[in-house]
Amino acid sequence: MKMIKAGTTGLNAEALIAKAEYVEGMMASNANFPTPNPSIATVTAAREALVAAVAQAESRAIADIAVRNALTSVLREHLVNLARYVNNVAGGDVEKALSSGFELAKRPEPSTKLEAPMGLEVRLSDFEGCLNLNWKPVEDARMYQVYMCEGDPSDPKAVWTVVAVSSRTRTRISELTPGQFYSFRVTALGRVGEGPASEVSGRRAA
Repeated sequence: MKMIKAGTTGLNAEALIAKAEYVEGMMASNANFPTPNPSIATVTAAREALVAAVAQAESRAIADIAVRNALTSVLREHLVNLARYVNNVAGGDVEKALSSGFELAKRPEPSTKLEAPMGLEVRLSDFEGCLNLNWKPVEDARMYQVYMCEGDPSDPKAVWTVVAVSSRTRTRISELTPGQFYSFRVTALGRVGEGPASEVSGRRAA
């Protein structure tokens, strides 16, 4: 998954040097990326070589300009490969990827709707009068709202009561009557409000 990009396109030698220096600072001793490839030392050496070449190219000599251009390409390639390494190691974690100093490849467009949570399961708890619930995450959800029904969930007049709000995809419902059957459904809460309810799932309390 490509989350960040090298961001080197269109950068001249001076801008590339500044970018490399920033990324080096962010990646140095970054526990999220213990074995950078290429190594930070390699990137630093390429940057320092380019710094010297830029200064030398002020002579406007064709040979010096050619060396500067060649070393610019070397540093650019190192940053591109380092960005690929970051994407691979981050494993879908955007916050982790951004800690490298690179920028997002594409800023996600805000979601206009929330999906219904899938895979709602109600399991017996080790504690009397409790049930454990878990479900699959919903993209762009910030919280989840759990509803409970003590009657027939198929009845249009059934009463559904909010019994929990959780930032995680699991929760425990307690203070239930042992042996009584309870039905549950879950909705996702996000920037756009509350999404549709999940499928109903139920079980007798322990």
